[in-house]
Amino acid sequence: MACLLFRIVSFATLILTVFSAIEAAENDQEFVPRRQQGIPGPPLSPADAISKMTVPSGFSVEAVAAEPDIVNPVAMTFDEKGRIWVTESFEYPRLSPGPGRDRIKVLEDTDQDGAIDKVTIFAEGLNIPSGIAVGYGGVWVANAPDILFLQDTDGDLKADKTEVIVTGFGRTDTHELPNSLTWGPDGYLYGLNGVFNHSHVKHRGQDFVFTCALFRIDPRTHDFELFSEGTSNPWGIAFDPNGEAFVSACVIDHLWHLTESGYYRRQGGPYPPHTWELGSIVNHKHQMAAYCGIEYFDSDAYPAEYRDCLYMGNIHGGCVNVDVLQRDGSTYFAKPRPDFLTANDVWHMPVDQKTGPDGCLYVLDWYDRYHCYQDARARPGDVDRLKGRLYRVRYENTPRAQLFDLNQETDDQLIARLASPNRFFRDQAQRVLSERASSAAIPKLESVVLDESAAQKTRLHALWALIGARQLSEEFSLKLLSHANPQLRNWAVRYQGTVASDQAEIAQKIRELAHDESPDVRLQVAILAPQVDYLPTVPTLLEVLHHSPGDKLIPHIVWQNLHPQLEKETPQYLALMQQSPYAQSEAALSLLPRAAGRILGTRSLSVEHVATLVKLLTAQKGQESQLAACLQRIAAQTQSRELTGQRLAQLKSELAESLSDVMAAGNKHPGYYHAANLAIAWNDSKAMQIVPQVFTSTSEPADRRVAALDALLAAGHPQAITLVTNYFETSGKDQAEVGRVIQTLGKSDSDVIATLLLERLEALSSENRPKAIEVLLQRPAWTHLLLSQIENGKLAKDILSINQLQRLVSTSNANVAQQIASIYGTIKTGRDPSRTFIVAQMRRLVTSEQGNPHRGIEVYNKLCGQCHKLHGKGQEVGPEITVNGRGNLEQLLSNVFDPSLVIGKDYQAVTVLTIEGRVLSGLLVEDSPSRVVLKLQGGKLETIARDDVDAMKTSDTSLMPEGIEKQLAPEEILDLFAYLTLTKPPADPAAELISGAGTIDPNSIVLPSTAHNLLVDAKISTNIPQLDAGKRGEARDPIFNPKTGKFVRNSQWHEIGVASRADLGVLSEEQAVTWTATWDQPVNVNFLTLSGTYPNQPQPDTAWAVEAKIAGNWQTLERGQGGWYNSGRFVWGWPGAVSVPIESLRVKVFSVDEKTPVRSIHFRGEEGFSWFAGNLLPETSVVRQ
Repeated sequence: MACLLFRIVSFATLILTVFSAIEAAENDQEFVPRRQQGIPGPPLSPADAISKMTVPSGFSVEAVAAEPDIVNPVAMTFDEKGRIWVTESFEYPRLSPGPGRDRIKVLEDTDQDGAIDKVTIFAEGLNIPSGIAVGYGGVWVANAPDILFLQDTDGDLKADKTEVIVTGFGRTDTHELPNSLTWGPDGYLYGLNGVFNHSHVKHRGQDFVFTCALFRIDPRTHDFELFSEGTSNPWGIAFDPNGEAFVSACVIDHLWHLTESGYYRRQGGPYPPHTWELGSIVNHKHQMAAYCGIEYFDSDAYPAEYRDCLYMGNIHGGCVNVDVLQRDGSTYFAKPRPDFLTANDVWHMPVDQKTGPDGCLYVLDWYDRYHCYQDARARPGDVDRLKGRLYRVRYENTPRAQLFDLNQETDDQLIARLASPNRFFRDQAQRVLSERASSAAIPKLESVVLDESAAQKTRLHALWALIGARQLSEEFSLKLLSHANPQLRNWAVRYQGTVASDQAEIAQKIRELAHDESPDVRLQVAILAPQVDYLPTVPTLLEVLHHSPGDKLIPHIVWQNLHPQLEKETPQYLALMQQSPYAQSEAALSLLPRAAGRILGTRSLSVEHVATLVKLLTAQKGQESQLAACLQRIAAQTQSRELTGQRLAQLKSELAESLSDVMAAGNKHPGYYHAANLAIAWNDSKAMQIVPQVFTSTSEPADRRVAALDALLAAGHPQAITLVTNYFETSGKDQAEVGRVIQTLGKSDSDVIATLLLERLEALSSENRPKAIEVLLQRPAWTHLLLSQIENGKLAKDILSINQLQRLVSTSNANVAQQIASIYGTIKTGRDPSRTFIVAQMRRLVTSEQGNPHRGIEVYNKLCGQCHKLHGKGQEVGPEITVNGRGNLEQLLSNVFDPSLVIGKDYQAVTVLTIEGRVLSGLLVEDSPSRVVLKLQGGKLETIARDDVDAMKTSDTSLMPEGIEKQLAPEEILDLFAYLTLTKPPADPAAELISGAGTIDPNSIVLPSTAHNLLVDAKISTNIPQLDAGKRGEARDPIFNPKTGKFVRNSQWHEIGVASRADLGVLSEEQAVTWTATWDQPVNVNFLTLSGTYPNQPQPDTAWAVEAKIAGNWQTLERGQGGWYNSGRFVWGWPGAVSVPIESLRVKVFSVDEKTPVRSIHFRGEEGFSWFAGNLLPETSVVRQ
C-alpha cells in the first residue's frame, strides 16, 4: 500500500503507548524517517493539522472523524445511506494468516453537522483488512488470503455471517495485499494485488497464479477472473465517465489505464511467454513515488476547474496530486495539475479518497510519522498506534448531506438520481438498481439510455444499471450495437463477454464492428473475439488491427489475444496474411516478427509455417524492415539452440533460397546481416564470408559486431576462436563493446577462450573484469582453470564473491567443489550474518568524510550500473534505484553491503545448469515450455532452449553480490556514497542529501535519556588486576547510565587503566589485556560507544580489537592500532540498524608486533558519552544539534 506502514497494537500496549509517546517526544524532534527530507516534529492534533494544510482559494478542510473514533484506518467506502465504512488494522506487518485484532467500523453523522457522532463496530477478528465494499446484501472485505462476504442477518449492524468467496491471495508482502475493492460500471467487484505478493487462487476448477493484477468478482455468481496484469504496487481504482479503469501505483510510473486482457510493464519478476507489455499513460512525476488511493472526481460541489480529474493520495508527499485525462486513440494520456491539498505535515498519509454524498472529496489519513514498511518490519511494536483521521475538503458553504436511504426509494426515484450532478448518487443509485434487477425498471432504463436529450453520463449509468443486473436483452443489444453513439456500441459489445448469446444477428453485427470508426468499439471487439464461439478469433483480430493504424493500445491487445491462437491456428493466420487487405496492411504486417517468434515457440513447430511467413514478407515491397526483424528473431532461436537437428535442416531447405536473395541484395537491405547470421547456422558459403567480415570490421557498429560473433560461436565456425583472439590483441577498442564481446564468449566450449580471458583478466577494465569472471564460471573446465590461478597465487582469493562461491558449491561438479574447499574452506550457503558488522564499518567510513559525487558517477557506472538504473543511467537487471532503496542512509547501507537481508522473490538469482554443463545465473525473465530466459549481470539476455536445461535452482540470496567493499578502495566508496546519497544528479542545483547522510562529528554524539545501557546489566570482568580494581579505577567505572544521567560507579575520574609508563611487556593477541561484559541471555545490540578521552588512547603503538560473542563464537566488530577512531571516541552501529544478538562483549589491547610492549592503558568515561551498548529505535536521536 504505497510504502504505507501499518501498525500493530493490542489493548494493553495501547495504554503503554500513551506514556512512551510522551517520553519519546523530545527525541522525535530530530529523527528523519525513510523517504522524508525534513524533521517530522511531534504529531499535531486534528485541528492543528488542518490549520497547516494548503488548499485552493475558496476551499477549506474539515475533520469528519479522528482518534479515538478511528485508529489506523486503511480503507473506506460509503453505502446507500451515506454511512462511512472504515477498516482499521493493528496487525500489519504480520505475515501469517488467521484471526487477528483488526476491525470494521461504521461511522454516522446523525445530526447532519458534518462530523461523525455515532460509531459502530461491525466486525472484529480480521487480519489486515485492506479493502472494503458494500453491496449485494453484505460487506465485501479483502482479508488475505481471502475475499470475505460479511452479512448482518438480524439488522443490528453487526456481522453475524461470514462467507469466503475467494481464497489464495498471498501474504508474502503485506504492503501489497489485495486492496481497493471497488464496484465497476459493469457490476463487477474489482480489486488489486501487488507485484511481490505471490498469489495462487484455485477457484471452480481454474488455477490463477499471479502477482500484480487487477482482478474482478461477479457478485451474483462469485466467478473470479483476472482483468489485466502488470504494474507494480497498485493501490486505488477509479472509473472515468466512460467506464474505463485507472489505477495509481508506486515506484514506477504512477498512473495506468488498464484494459481487459492487457499486460502492463512490471516493476519486477518474469513476464509470461510472448508478452508485449503496455506502458503507463504519464511521462511526468509528482513528489516522490508512493501513491495510495485514486478518485475520479465529478461533482457540482466544486467549481468546474476542479471537476473531471483524478485525485491521488501521495504518501511521501503528504498531499493530494491531480492529473487530468486526455484521449489518445483508444487509450488516454494524463497531464499534471497543481496539487489539490498539501498537508505541510509529514505525518499526513492520505490512504484513500472518495466522493461523499455532499459532493465533497473525503480523504482518509493514516497519520503516522513512518511512511515505509521497512520500519514496520524492523520494529513492528515501536511505532505510533493511536491515530487516524478522516477529512472533508469543502468548497465555500457547500450544503451538508441530509439523511437518505436509497434502498427505500422507488425505481423511479433511483432512475431520477442517475441524472444527479454528484457522481456519488449516480453510482449508488445504479448499484441499487442493478441489485434489485426489477423487471419493471427495464423499459424505463432503456428509455433513458436511448434518450438523446439526456446527458451522456446519465445514459451510461442507466445502461450500466441494466448490465449490472444482467438485463440487457438481445433485442435491445442489437439496437445498441447499431446506435450512433460510440459509447453505447462499445458497452453493448463489452456486455457480450458476460453472457452466452448465440443469436446470429448479434454475431454478424459484432463482426461488422471490427472496422467501426470508434477505436473504443474496435478495442472491445478485439477483447471479445477469443471469448465467444460465434466470432472467428483470428480473422476478427486481424480486421481490428487493420483498421487501427497508429493506435497505441489496440495492437498490444490484439497481440495478447492473438498469440495464444497461433499454437493451433497458425495455418489460418498465415493464409489470411497472404490475402488482401492484410497482405498490404502496415498494422497487420507489423506483428509478423512477433508472430515468427510465437510460431517458432509452438509445441508442434512446423518449419513450413516459418518459411511461409518469411516468403510472405520477402514478396512484399516496402516490408524489408519487418523482414529483417523476422529474420533476427529466427536467427536468435537458432543461436539459442531452440532450433536444432532435423528442424534446422528443414529450415535450411525452406529458406536457403530466400536468404540467398536477401544476401545478394547487399548490405543496404535491412535484412542482409540477419540473413547471414541465420544462414551461417547451416554453413551457407556466402554467410561464412559475410559474418566473419562483419565481426572483424571496426567500421561496423557494436550491435552488429556482437550479433555476428554470437552467430559465429553458435555455429561453431572454424575460425571463430582465432577471430576472437585477434580481436583482443588489437588496441583502441571501445570498452562497452569489449564487455559485450566477453559476455558472448560463453557460447563457445573451447578451453582457448578460458585461457584467453585468464591471460588478460588483470588488464581488463574494472567494468569488464567481473563480466569475464562470470563467463569463466559458466563452464566447469574453465572454472577449474580460474581456481587453479587462485590456488597458485596468480590471482587474489577475493576475486570471487561469496555469492559466486555459494553458487559454485551448490551447482558445480565434485572436483570444482573440492577445489573450492581446498582454497576457501567450508562455504556457508545463505546470507552471511556478519554482514551486519560490515554495514557498521561502512557507516563509519561514509560518515567520517565527504566524497566527490562526480567521481562517484564513475564508480557507479563500473559497479552498480551493471544491474541498476539511477537517474536514467545503467541497466535494468535489479530494481531501478532512483526512487527505490535509498530512502535514508541506513536503508542504502543495508542494500549495498547486506543485499540479502531483505530480498523480494522476483529478485532472487536463478541458476540454470545445461545438459552440456554450462552454468548461468541471473534474474528469471521467461520460463516457458520452449525456453528459459535469464537477464545476466550487465543486462544481457541469455536464452536457453528448454531441451538444453538440465536443472534450475532459485537462490535464497540476492543476485547482487556481497563484499563489494573488497572491490573498492575507501576513497571510491566515499565517492560512490557521495553520489548515491543525493536525491538528484550532482550537477542539479536542487540535489539534496537523503535523510541520515552526510558527515557526523563524533564529538556531537550524546546518549539520550531514553536509552537503556545494557552494560549496566552485564557482568564485567578483566584479566589483569590493574583493570579490575587498580589505582585508575574499577572495571565498571566508565559505564554511563543515560536514564539516570550518572555513571554506574561513582568515582573521581570514571576511568580504568594502568599506571603511567607502566610496561606490561610484549603481549600477543592471544595474551591480550581484556575487558569483558557478559550477559545471562543474549542481548540485541545495534549501537555501541567506547570513550578513551584522548585521541591517543589506546596508545599509538598499541593494537586493539572490539569483539562480540555470537552463538558461542567470538567475532570482531572492529580492530585497529593506536587511538580509537573518531578523535578518541569509538562508535559502532547506529539507532535503527539491524541488531546483533550478543552473549558477551570484549575489548582487547595487545602488541602490534613481537617487539613493542603494551604501555600505559588509559580509558576515561565522559558524561553523556561513555561505555555503552544498546538497542536503539530508529527515531532515537544521538546527535546534538
